[in-house]
Amino acid sequence: MTSIPEIITPRLKLVALTRELADLQVEDRAGFFHALGVVEDPAWPPAMMDMEIMARVRDALQENPEHTGWYSWVYVSPILNRLMGVGGFKGAPDTDGIVEIEYSMLISFREQGLATEGVTALLDWAYSHEAVKLVTANSHSDRKASHRVLEKAGFVEGQRFFDDNEGAEMISWSHRHKKMAA
Repeated sequence: MTSIPEIITPRLKLVALTRELADLQVEDRAGFFHALGVVEDPAWPPAMMDMEIMARVRDALQENPEHTGWYSWVYVSPILNRLMGVGGFKGAPDTDGIVEIEYSMLISFREQGLATEGVTALLDWAYSHEAVKLVTANSHSDRKASHRVLEKAGFVEGQRFFDDNEGAEMISWSHRHKKMAA
């Protein structure tokens, strides 16, 4: 199995999905939990991480296994030995050095600062790559808790727009690394 990148924070262990883990998540649910060494959870996956998205991540990592880390990271509670949520990017940096971040927590782990902790860790990881100049996010305009996560992580609110694919009004957000903002 491919080496699995991990990020450790005070309350989380973030584990990047490799092509093998992404395949297990889609094809062998019990094998996925076993490979991560966590308790199986019937609530998995969190909202905003449906089978279509999981299959898309798997396919992207099958095509570009060197992009491990530029897609999904699962948030693991080292104390509870459970998956708590997921975060990551929509792919490797584009030619302008931009990546888009996204995240979602299981309901029982919301409103505890864990999403912010995970997003902040992912920002640090992304900015450790010289190619990354800007991290963006898009959120539904009515998701106040998600807005708070982005604000606490240092994102700046941008324009509102209607996304036909989402069928909803969205807000764009941006985050510049401290070195870039100076």
